Formats: sequence, C-alpha cells, structure tokens
Amino acid sequence: MNTKTAAEKMLETGLFYTPIELGREFACSIVHGERCIKNMLADAAYQIEQTDGPAPRYRMIAINGRKKPIATLQNNALMFKRPSSLVGG
Repeated sequence: MNTKTAAEKMLETGLFYTPIELGREFACSIVHGERCIKNMLADAAYQIEQTDGPAPRYRMIAINGRKKPIATLQNNALMFKRPSSLVGG
C-alpha cells in the first residue's frame, strides 16, 4: 500500500477510516496506515474530512479536485467495466 492507492480506496468507498482500519484494509500495520494518513494530510492534492474526538477518523473528499475514483472515470470513458485481468484484480 502506498499513499496514492490508499487515497483512491478511501475515495472509492466514501467511508471514514482510522489508521487501524486503513491498515487492515490493505493487510498492513497500523504504523503504515498512520503514515499514509499523515502523508495525505500534508499534501495539498488531497482534500480530507476529519472528525473530532479521541480517535479521529478521516474521509477522502477529493484527489487533485477529482471527486470520483479513477476506476469509475475509466469505466465511464470506455463505456464498460474494465476486465479484471487488465486492472490486476
């Protein structure tokens, strides 16, 4: 998992994540989840909504002004869903 793939996943699901949940989503450590969220918060390309509280949660609003995941944009451009053999999953 890197910051870009984590950000795309967060944008795709539209859910709030803690660093623990983000790490679990990609089968990585909590430290890795924290690092990705820290990188997203530091980079102006990512617009993130953050909840207050003892365990803050984060939701991706947009990446470089784009509010839809790249996979959705590609599917719309092709007018069909890309085969899984081409997307690696």
